[in-house]
Amino acid sequence: MPFGSSVPFGSGAPFEGDSSNPYGYAALQAAWDKLYRARALLEAEQAHLRDDRIALQGELDALEVRRQAVIARETRVQQMELNAALDKEEAEDAKERVSTVSKLTRVPFEMARQVFGAKK
Repeated sequence: MPFGSSVPFGSGAPFEGDSSNPYGYAALQAAWDKLYRARALLEAEQAHLRDDRIALQGELDALEVRRQAVIARETRVQQMELNAALDKEEAEDAKERVSTVSKLTRVPFEMARQVFGAKK
Protein backbone atom coordinates (compact mmCIF):
# COMPACT_ATOMS: atom_id res chain seq x y z
CA MET A 1 0.00 0.00 0.00
CA PRO A 2 1.50 3.38 -0.99
CA PHE A 3 2.14 5.95 1.68
CA GLY A 4 -0.95 8.06 2.56
CA SER A 5 -3.38 5.90 0.58
CA SER A 6 -6.35 4.21 2.23
CA VAL A 7 -7.05 2.06 -0.80
CA PRO A 8 -5.14 -1.23 -0.87
CA PHE A 9 -2.42 -1.40 -3.48
CA GLY A 10 -3.45 -3.02 -6.69
CA SER A 11 -7.18 -2.75 -6.14
CA GLY A 12 -7.71 -0.48 -9.12
CA ALA A 13 -9.36 2.91 -9.23
CA PRO A 14 -11.03 3.76 -5.94
CA PHE A 15 -14.35 4.87 -7.45
CA GLU A 16 -14.87 2.05 -9.89
CA GLY A 17 -16.81 -1.08 -9.25
CA ASP A 18 -20.04 -1.97 -7.58
CA SER A 19 -22.25 0.33 -5.56
CA SER A 20 -21.74 -1.66 -2.34
CA ASN A 21 -18.19 -0.34 -2.10
CA PRO A 22 -18.14 2.75 0.22
CA TYR A 23 -15.71 4.33 -2.23
CA GLY A 24 -17.83 3.47 -5.30
CA TYR A 25 -19.31 5.69 -7.98
CA ALA A 26 -22.56 6.26 -6.06
CA ALA A 27 -20.63 7.61 -3.08
CA LEU A 28 -18.64 9.86 -5.36
CA GLN A 29 -21.82 11.11 -7.03
CA ALA A 30 -23.45 11.75 -3.62
CA ALA A 31 -20.39 13.71 -2.50
CA TRP A 32 -20.46 15.82 -5.66
CA ASP A 33 -24.21 16.41 -5.22
CA LYS A 34 -23.59 17.56 -1.65
CA LEU A 35 -20.86 19.89 -2.88
CA TYR A 36 -23.10 21.34 -5.61
CA ARG A 37 -25.97 21.83 -3.13
CA ALA A 38 -23.64 23.48 -0.60
CA ARG A 39 -22.24 25.74 -3.31
CA ALA A 40 -25.77 26.71 -4.45
CA LEU A 41 -26.75 27.51 -0.85
CA LEU A 42 -23.58 29.56 -0.41
CA GLU A 43 -24.24 31.51 -3.61
CA ALA A 44 -27.85 32.16 -2.54
CA GLU A 45 -26.69 33.44 0.86
CA GLN A 46 -24.05 35.60 -0.80
CA ALA A 47 -26.71 37.09 -3.09
CA HIS A 48 -28.97 37.82 -0.12
CA LEU A 49 -26.12 39.41 1.81
CA ARG A 50 -25.15 41.49 -1.21
CA ASP A 51 -28.75 42.66 -1.64
CA ASP A 52 -28.99 43.48 2.07
CA ARG A 53 -25.71 45.37 1.94
CA ILE A 54 -26.88 47.37 -1.09
CA ALA A 55 -30.20 48.17 0.59
CA LEU A 56 -28.44 49.17 3.81
CA GLN A 57 -26.04 51.38 1.89
CA GLY A 58 -29.01 53.08 0.19
CA GLU A 59 -30.61 53.69 3.58
CA LEU A 60 -27.34 55.05 4.95
CA ASP A 61 -27.03 57.40 1.98
CA ALA A 62 -30.61 58.62 2.48
CA LEU A 63 -29.93 59.08 6.18
CA GLU A 64 -26.80 61.10 5.43
CA VAL A 65 -28.75 63.32 3.01
CA ARG A 66 -31.41 63.82 5.67
CA ARG A 67 -28.75 64.62 8.29
CA GLN A 68 -27.22 67.24 6.00
CA ALA A 69 -30.68 68.73 5.41
CA VAL A 70 -31.28 68.93 9.17
CA ILE A 71 -27.91 70.59 9.71
CA ALA A 72 -28.70 73.13 6.97
CA ARG A 73 -32.13 73.76 8.47
CA GLU A 74 -30.66 74.26 11.95
CA THR A 75 -28.15 76.71 10.52
CA ARG A 76 -30.93 78.66 8.79
CA VAL A 77 -33.01 78.72 11.98
CA GLN A 78 -30.04 79.95 14.02
CA GLN A 79 -29.36 82.64 11.42
CA MET A 80 -33.02 83.72 11.47
CA GLU A 81 -33.00 83.85 15.30
CA LEU A 82 -29.80 85.89 15.22
CA ASN A 83 -31.30 88.27 12.65
CA ALA A 84 -34.47 88.61 14.73
CA ALA A 85 -32.41 89.40 17.84
CA LEU A 86 -30.38 92.00 15.92
CA ASP A 87 -33.57 93.57 14.51
CA LYS A 88 -35.03 93.74 18.00
CA GLU A 89 -31.88 95.42 19.34
CA GLU A 90 -31.91 97.87 16.45
CA ALA A 91 -35.58 98.67 17.14
CA GLU A 92 -34.82 99.25 20.83
CA ASP A 93 -31.84 101.46 19.95
CA ALA A 94 -34.00 103.44 17.51
CA LYS A 95 -36.67 103.81 20.19
CA GLU A 96 -34.07 105.08 22.65
CA ARG A 97 -32.75 107.55 20.07
CA VAL A 98 -36.26 108.78 19.31
CA SER A 99 -37.02 109.15 22.99
CA THR A 100 -33.75 111.02 23.55
CA VAL A 101 -34.53 113.38 20.68
CA SER A 102 -38.08 113.85 21.89
CA LYS A 103 -36.80 114.54 25.40
CA LEU A 104 -34.42 117.19 24.11
CA THR A 105 -37.14 118.89 22.11
CA ARG A 106 -39.68 118.76 24.93
CA VAL A 107 -37.34 120.15 27.62
CA PRO A 108 -37.99 123.85 26.81
CA PHE A 109 -41.75 123.32 26.93
CA GLU A 110 -41.51 121.44 30.19
CA MET A 111 -39.40 124.23 31.68
CA ALA A 112 -41.96 126.81 30.55
CA ARG A 113 -44.76 124.87 32.20
CA GLN A 114 -42.83 124.73 35.42
CA VAL A 115 -42.08 128.45 35.33
CA PHE A 116 -45.48 129.70 34.20
CA GLY A 117 -47.51 126.95 35.73
CA ALA A 118 -49.73 124.36 34.17
CA LYS A 119 -52.65 125.37 32.01
CA LYS A 120 -55.93 125.29 33.91
